[in-house]
Amino acid sequence: MDGWTKMSGFDRSAEYSFHKLRASHPARIPAKTDSHFDILWRRAWLTALCALGPEFTFQLALGQWSSARQSCRDFHAAGYNKWTMKHAFYADSGGFFLYKPDFKPVPIDAKQLLYLTEHKYTISVGQILWFSVTVIGRRAQGLFVSGLELTTAAFILCSFGTSFCWLTTTHTMAEILIKGGTAASGIYHRTPLDFISRDEWHWSLYWTHWINIIRKMHINFAPKSLPHDRLENTVWLDIKARGALPANILTSLLYSGIFLAGWNDHFPSHIEQILWRFASLAMMTAIALYFIITAIAYILTLKGNSSKLTSETPSRPTPAVMIVHNTAPQPNPKKRSRLSTIAARLRNNSVSKDPLLNVPLKATIPMYGVGFLYCASRTLIIVLDIIQMRSMPVSAYTTVDWGSFVPHLS
Repeated sequence: MDGWTKMSGFDRSAEYSFHKLRASHPARIPAKTDSHFDILWRRAWLTALCALGPEFTFQLALGQWSSARQSCRDFHAAGYNKWTMKHAFYADSGGFFLYKPDFKPVPIDAKQLLYLTEHKYTISVGQILWFSVTVIGRRAQGLFVSGLELTTAAFILCSFGTSFCWLTTTHTMAEILIKGGTAASGIYHRTPLDFISRDEWHWSLYWTHWINIIRKMHINFAPKSLPHDRLENTVWLDIKARGALPANILTSLLYSGIFLAGWNDHFPSHIEQILWRFASLAMMTAIALYFIITAIAYILTLKGNSSKLTSETPSRPTPAVMIVHNTAPQPNPKKRSRLSTIAARLRNNSVSKDPLLNVPLKATIPMYGVGFLYCASRTLIIVLDIIQMRSMPVSAYTTVDWGSFVPHLS
């Protein structure tokens, strides 16, 4: 059947895909200063990312789920047994902020919240306030209030006064960083508390490397000033949960394999069929090469080889505090050859040249080809999806006869 027709069961798959793309946005709380245009622009960017590679969204969600599970274990081990997955997701979406008198408010994730709580950098007024309201409510309804609850309420009354008096003498951001030691020194990319929860892994390094290329084209989706006033939508958390990495590999390969099912399907022209076959094979090849190259560059080569890791990822500089810049004169570095300069730029294209963002050359160079192959094949499939609808067989508009699968119901 040639030409465009009214919506049928086949066309509703396109409608479902659109709604799925719109709903596949990672839940991040926007900044208070974000305009409606800013939020809409980020949604458009995330929709495009999901359309290009829905397995990216799955990996993003898998990392958030893995982080939330680990957060529950950490909070429970610290004695906070009421901490749930909902709390963890809310924290990792940027729902909590740290307010310090010497620094602007910064968003904190679940791991940073636990660190600050354990080191007594926060005043838990909210919990004791809720307890007080509960006691008052029980008394107002004529319910029994135990002596222990009254004793606690009496302590809380004094705690409110103490918290008010100490409100301006709480730990400053500089004190937190000083007590953080060497780990808290050096540069940061989002907030000064990056040292608590920052955990770079191979995908976050690849992503940062590619995003830095886009930024050179003056396309930037991250907050434009430091510290960030929100958590980015594309903070790629490591998928450390048991079975998460195999699940990610299997899902990615199955996703690309589904397109091979259309190998002998109807296409408006033979050239389009050939292009579909090429794009399907190219996408599956790109995904397989990604995991193979990553395994060789990170897992097989660097595992148990600390000297190699040290040479490609030098230690972080250690000035006294991030907020206080070291103005002492530094010795002039040795002049490198042109080839060494090019290799260094390929290994690390970040503005700050943060050594933690170094990517091994054995991964960087081939990943350029893998990334181009994947994006080209995925874009080609999307184009073929659209133009295929101009000429469809009649069976594409026929609904499924479910009764044929169960004869006695037909």
